[in-house]
Amino acid sequence: MTQPLPDRLPDLTAGQQQVPAHHRPPNVIYDEHGRPVHFTIGQPMHPTQMVVQAPVQQGLSPDMQRLIIITFLILAVVVVCTAAVCAVVVLVGGTLMGIIGTVSANLPMIGLSMAGVILAAGWAATKIRPDKGK
Repeated sequence: MTQPLPDRLPDLTAGQQQVPAHHRPPNVIYDEHGRPVHFTIGQPMHPTQMVVQAPVQQGLSPDMQRLIIITFLILAVVVVCTAAVCAVVVLVGGTLMGIIGTVSANLPMIGLSMAGVILAAGWAATKIRPDKGK
């Protein structure tokens, strides 16, 4: 097993079939440090490894992160409240026209409720991110 391989393998003559790859002896070459590198006949050599340093990625500022989180929380509350109103209307026997009619009939109260939600969101935002001037 440790015998050296011949420098050149014999050529195939017409009529001979090529030996399957798993029965052929491995090729041996030496890298730039003199270490043997084995690979099967017919396989290309492994490409040299390159180390690439990616640029440093900067994230969002903490203020922008808070703004995005608060925005998504407010949107989630609005979606849940809208779904709850629609579910109540449908459960009491309403349809889409019933939902539209209910919303339009109660538009003044919905407007006042939305104003209250906006005021509450503003108050919550000041509690989460207090004014830096104080």
